[in-house]
Amino acid sequence: MPSKLPNSSSKINRNFKLTIEYDGANFCGWQIQKNGERTVQEELEKACARIFKHRVHVVGSGRTDSGVHAAGQVVSFKAETRMNPLEIQKALHSRMPNDIAILEVKEVPADFHAQYSVREKTYRYTILNRAHRSAFLRQHAYFYPYPLNMIRMRQAARFLTGRHDFRSFQAHDPLRAERGTVRTIRQITIRKEKDLIHIDITANGFLYKMVRNISGTLIAIGSGQVPLENIATILKAKSRSAARDTAPAHGLCLLRVKY
Repeated sequence: MPSKLPNSSSKINRNFKLTIEYDGANFCGWQIQKNGERTVQEELEKACARIFKHRVHVVGSGRTDSGVHAAGQVVSFKAETRMNPLEIQKALHSRMPNDIAILEVKEVPADFHAQYSVREKTYRYTILNRAHRSAFLRQHAYFYPYPLNMIRMRQAARFLTGRHDFRSFQAHDPLRAERGTVRTIRQITIRKEKDLIHIDITANGFLYKMVRNISGTLIAIGSGQVPLENIATILKAKSRSAARDTAPAHGLCLLRVKY
C-alpha cells in the first residue's frame, strides 16, 4: 500500500472507507436491483451523489441478502472532494434513512478495496429459543420454540472448522455461482445469552447463504432431527441436498470485517 494519503485540501479523486450498520428488515439486500427495489447500496449512492455532485459507485465487503442485517459492514468509494472524513460522515448521516447509520469514515490509500482487501469476516446467526415468540425480536432473531442441545451443536461445529470444500452449504444461484467452494472457517462459537443462542462464524470468505445453511444444519442437529455423526458425511457429500434447510434471513447479521 502507498505510504502516504492524498492531500485532503486537493480536490482530487480520493478513496474512503465507511463502516456502517443497517437494519435489513426493509431492504431488498445490499446490491442495487434492476426493478428499483430498496437496497442499502442504492441509498448510499444517492446520498453520495447529492454530497459530491457527481456519480459515486460504492462497494461493499459483501452482498447481504434481503432481510439480513449488518453491525459492521465496510464500504469503499472514490470521490472528488475537499471534505474531510468527519464532514463526510456528518453529511451522510443527515441524508441517511433511520435504518442506516454511518459509524466511521476514514480516508484510505488508493488501492484499498472493501471487497478485495478483506482478510476475514464474522457473521452471527441468532436464535430465540423459548416457548413464546417476541414482538421486539421478530425481525432480528429466528424463533425456534423447541429444545436445542448446545453440546451437540458445538461438537458438530468442530467438524466444520478449518479448510474444507463447503459445497454442501452453498445455495444455488446462477448469477452468483462460485468457481471455487473451498473456504477456511477460523472459528465457530455457539453461546447462550438468556433466551438467545448466538452462532458466530469467522472465515476468510463465505459462499452464497453458507452461514444460513450451516446454521440450519446445526439447529437440526441440536434438535435431534439429524444425528451428530452425520455432519462429517454432509460435509464430504459436496451436495446441497445433503445439508438441512436454510435458516431464515432475519436471524443473520454481519458483525465485522477485518483487513
